[in-house]
Amino acid sequence: MPDATTIHVQPVWAERIAVDILKAAGVPGSHAAITAEQLVLADLRGVDTHGLMRLPNYIGRIRKGELHAAVEPTVLTETPGTATIDGRHGLGQVCSQVAMSLAITKAGQTGVGAITVKNSSHFGAAAGYPMMASDHGCIGMATTNAWPLLPAVGGAARRVGNNPLAIAAPTRLGYPIVLDIAMSHVAAGRLRIAADGDNVIPPDWAFGKDGLPTTDARQALFGGGFLRPMSDHKGFGLALMMDILAGVLSGAGFGAAVTGPDEPGYVHVGHFFVAFDIGAFIGLEQFLDRIDELADHIHSSPTRQGVDRVYVPGEIEAEKTVEARRSGIAYRRNVYERLLCIADELGVTVAEPGSLSA
Repeated sequence: MPDATTIHVQPVWAERIAVDILKAAGVPGSHAAITAEQLVLADLRGVDTHGLMRLPNYIGRIRKGELHAAVEPTVLTETPGTATIDGRHGLGQVCSQVAMSLAITKAGQTGVGAITVKNSSHFGAAAGYPMMASDHGCIGMATTNAWPLLPAVGGAARRVGNNPLAIAAPTRLGYPIVLDIAMSHVAAGRLRIAADGDNVIPPDWAFGKDGLPTTDARQALFGGGFLRPMSDHKGFGLALMMDILAGVLSGAGFGAAVTGPDEPGYVHVGHFFVAFDIGAFIGLEQFLDRIDELADHIHSSPTRQGVDRVYVPGEIEAEKTVEARRSGIAYRRNVYERLLCIADELGVTVAEPGSLSA
């Protein structure tokens, strides 16, 4: 429900302001559209930690020369089923769309396409890229590495990034089944939201510099603290493997060589994308019959007391997308005002939120 702390805008307005801001900062129109689409997709799906709230950081890094606005990703090496891409320190969304598009093409030719990217930047929410693959009869996978936020098991210092894993598979349900998880107990973006607000977090989210649980979001993020890995050794192990795929294998930075969004210089992140052509393994229609049968099996589960229904991964986000397209995306007012401020600084004329319709 709307309240004094949020403002609802139509998705077309959100994409328009993002595109116009990016273009004013020197980003080519096609690259601006790709980036805006991915950021707004995250907001539509309710993943606001990776939506337009990230745009001010991107613009700041472009202004400081830490993110190149107008470079094209370059293919360095290539085989029939693989490629390595140099992102040339450009926008992560652009690098990632190029990479997943190439993975899908190669999957159609060889059955599987696997692409690494180095010298990229923050690519937003991971889910959008395997969802591209699911739109083309593929199962998609994506991961990226990030600045260290998680400790090793038993450790009291940051060693690996909160490196996500996203997988998507097509269905006939009207939406793909999509898993998109970070490897911490909660996403770092949740701590950023808290740090921008009352700064209070639950004690099981993160640790302070002393290695003890903290309720101080700023201490956890900026004061030498670290996040709690999901299920401890499981979260750490998965994060490490994602760093191997996205960082070590790609030639990008890894571990402490990846820098944070508020640190100076290039971030040195890498990505890894895979597309599996379903038709190379089983007929697509047969696959869709089988995955829908599996989804029906999940949906038919009895529920625990107080639970109305069970979902498959990505279903809640699909429902949020439908609702956001109907009633608008709810932005926190401070995010909305930051966008207006940046637009004003760049000389961008902003339409009233209600003046553009889908």
